Amino acid sequence: MQNWTRQQNVVEVVRTALECSVYLAPTAPGLAHDEVLEVGRRLGFQEGEVRDALSSAAGPTCWGDTKLLPQKKVLWSQFNLFLEDPDYRNPQAFDFVSKELISAVRSVGARDAHMDREVLVAKAVASGVLERDVEAAITIMVLDDHLLEENGVVSFVPGRERYPTASEQLEQMRSSGHSHQPARNHVRAQVYDIVKDVLARRTDGRPRSAEPLEALADALERLGYGHFQLWWRQMVAELRHADTSLSPVAISVLSAALVEGALTFVVKHARGLGLGVMGSKTFEGDPRTWKIDDLVSSAAAGRDSAILDESARLQAVDLIRVRQRIHAGRMLSEFPGGIPDLRPEEAREARSTAVLVVRRILDWLERHPTAAG
Repeated sequence: MQNWTRQQNVVEVVRTALECSVYLAPTAPGLAHDEVLEVGRRLGFQEGEVRDALSSAAGPTCWGDTKLLPQKKVLWSQFNLFLEDPDYRNPQAFDFVSKELISAVRSVGARDAHMDREVLVAKAVASGVLERDVEAAITIMVLDDHLLEENGVVSFVPGRERYPTASEQLEQMRSSGHSHQPARNHVRAQVYDIVKDVLARRTDGRPRSAEPLEALADALERLGYGHFQLWWRQMVAELRHADTSLSPVAISVLSAALVEGALTFVVKHARGLGLGVMGSKTFEGDPRTWKIDDLVSSAAAGRDSAILDESARLQAVDLIRVRQRIHAGRMLSEFPGGIPDLRPEEAREARSTAVLVVRRILDWLERHPTAAG
C-alpha cells in the first residue's frame, strides 16, 4: 500500500509539473524528459519511478516532439466546481477571451466566429490583462476542449459559446451561498517554483540541473569533453541507485571516481587561466599517470583562485582514505591487523563529498568561465 501511495504521489507531481508549465510558458507548454526528471529529483523521487509515472501523467506527444505535454484536463477552465490554493489561473483573462469570442458569435454567428490569437492577446493586454495570463487562458481552454486553435486562429468548440463566462461562474458560486475555503494544493505550491526555475535554466546560462552531479554533465561540453557525457551520466546513475547499506564500498569507489573525474576534466581549463590552481608539473604528463591525491591537493592551491577550500579538501582526503580499501597492498601496510568494516554512514558521507566537490567545481567555473588567450 505504501508503494502504491508513493507512486500515486509521483504521478501527481508529474501531472502538476506539466500543468504548471502552461502557467509559466503558455505558448510553449510542456517539459523535456530531463526537465521532468529534474522536478522529481528535487522532490526526492528517483528516475525510474518518475519515468514509470509518465504514462499516467503526461498527455500524448506528436512524432518528433521533444516535450511531454499536459493531459487534456476536462473542466480545467471552469471556476464554479472547485476552489484551490494556490490557483494560478486569472479569471479576468478567461473572461476576456470568452467575451471577445461571444461578441464575434453575436456578430457573425457561431460557425464563422473566430479570432487571430495574436490579435486576441494584444487586445487583452491593451485592456490591462497580463500577456502570460491571457496566453495561459487560451491554452487551458484549448486543452479543456472549450476552444479550438488552428494555424493561430481560435474559435469556440461547437456549443461552448453558450457556457457561462468565468465571472458568471464565480457569481453563481457567490449567489448560491458557497462559503467553503479553498483547499490547499500542497503539490502545486511546491512544484510551481521548481518548474519556474527549471524553465528559467533554459535561457539564463545556468546548468539545466540544480543538482551538481547532473549539472557537470552539461559543463563537460564547454570544457571540451562533451564526448565523455555518457560516461559521466552512467557513473552518476550507478552512484544514485546504489544502496548505502548494501553497497558501501561501491558507493565510496564511485564517489571517489567522480571526484577524480571531475577534477581531471577541469585541469586543462584551470591551467589555461594561469592562476596557480592545478599548476603542478604532474599535469604536464600523460593523464593516466595523474593521481587523485595530486588532483585534490592541486585543486586547493592557488589561494583565492583555488577550486577547493580547506574544508572541501579535507573531506576529499577522507574520501580517498576510505576508497583505498580496494587496494590490498595499501591495506596490508596501513592496517596490518585488519581493516575496520565500512559503515553505511561513511558511504553516505562519501556520496555527499562527491556532491560537495563537484559543486565547488561548478561554482569555480562560474567565477572563471574563460581561459586566458
